[in-house]
Amino acid sequence: MTEPQAEKTRTKLEKWQRIFVNRSLNLANIKSIGFDMDHTLAMYNRAAFEALAFRITLGKFIDAGYPAELSRLEFKPDFLIRGLLVDMDRGNLLKVDGHKYVKIAFHGSHKLDKETRSRLYNSESFKAYEMLSVDTFFALSEVQLFTEIVDYMEANPGKINKSYREVYSDLRRFIDRSHADGSIKSEVLRTPEKFFIRDKFLATTLIRLIDSGKSLFLLTNSAWEYTNAVMSYLLDGVDQEFASWRDYFDYSIVSSGKPGFFMGNHGFFEVVTESSLLKVHDGVLARGKVYHGGNANLFQKLAGYRGDEILYVGDHIYGDIARSKGLVNWRTMLVVEELDSELPKLESQRPLLDKIHDTLNSRESFDEELQLLRSKMASNTRQAKMKLAEGNKAKVQHLQKENEKISERATTMENELAKLDATIRGFIEERESKVHPVWGELMKVGLERSRFADQVESYACIYSSRVSNLRFYSPYKRFMPFYDVLPHDL
Repeated sequence: MTEPQAEKTRTKLEKWQRIFVNRSLNLANIKSIGFDMDHTLAMYNRAAFEALAFRITLGKFIDAGYPAELSRLEFKPDFLIRGLLVDMDRGNLLKVDGHKYVKIAFHGSHKLDKETRSRLYNSESFKAYEMLSVDTFFALSEVQLFTEIVDYMEANPGKINKSYREVYSDLRRFIDRSHADGSIKSEVLRTPEKFFIRDKFLATTLIRLIDSGKSLFLLTNSAWEYTNAVMSYLLDGVDQEFASWRDYFDYSIVSSGKPGFFMGNHGFFEVVTESSLLKVHDGVLARGKVYHGGNANLFQKLAGYRGDEILYVGDHIYGDIARSKGLVNWRTMLVVEELDSELPKLESQRPLLDKIHDTLNSRESFDEELQLLRSKMASNTRQAKMKLAEGNKAKVQHLQKENEKISERATTMENELAKLDATIRGFIEERESKVHPVWGELMKVGLERSRFADQVESYACIYSSRVSNLRFYSPYKRFMPFYDVLPHDL
């Protein structure tokens, strides 16, 4: 595709195909692009994978002595979203705005009322760092299982004699064991077509970047055997010039241990790919080889790229994006898969959003008039006290009668405001339910930015729904934000 053709294509992009910009990024200055694998290059059939992880982990609970009747628990694929906080001490799930105000809270799968939510979390500051942040898709199945067990404990007091935090500690242990013993991944690799979604444009996207002179590397926490199987399924034989998936990447780093990779000092081992054994590596990184472990500073030294010459693409806001940007100054692209499904829904709800804004404007006008009335009443009351002290009863009566009329008008205004508030709440709830029936939009909570959106803005230079959306843009594209304003700029 020529540059004029590419430019013409971009004007026709659907919103979910676009790349969104938080801060300027000139791709012409990027010499190397790194990619995470899971949920970045490799798109999962999330419902199938999470149901599998739920079932296998639940089995380990029962094997460890938890009640056998837990086997009746069912995975609910549509209950949770990313961006939530888990209060492991209370068994609660929270959706928080960018100012750390809890807007939605559930105990297990039961919604907390506003009074309870405010008393627990908003009457004084809570410590978000003491809670689990649901940043990855892999966390969804474990949190779903946790909410199901919380519900079970509420319905069957005394059958599980542990605190919620102790249950979650067991849950993490069983999840780790499921990954360590291969019970999840072996099932995934047995039928990869069930668990992965092939992106038919992925190879084309990578090749365009290679043709522009950029060095590509793979940086994943997954082990060699799993990485090789998944990447082979996705890319082997897709393009005749790239027979193996490894042909796309100058360097492949597995078992990297992110986010520790960005702050640690571990050396690299070379993976003997035929046997999966490791051997100590010393010297420069060889193109086409596979390496285990390592650290970002050593990678930069051995590969010959520094800081903002590198763009890293991943899906984990903390493990991939925040640490790579904050510790080694890599430029960042966040993959937000949810935008694929959310953006078309939000576009269809744009007329409803316009109604919300129009109603908010009406409310603002009513509220301004009400405040003027209240100010006038307060002024009349003060003047009446002064005139009463002066013995001017006629003036006092006049002011009191005027306040009676103002009070009637103010009561009417208050009733109108209450109706408008109810209308606005109804519109917002309707809009949120069309995006997600429980938690609403990923990037918003009500009309405020969510905590997740705040992190995206803080750490991701650019973001998009999938890696292959890069194909719509020139490899020399200069991404510029449309605006960066504060409320007083408007």
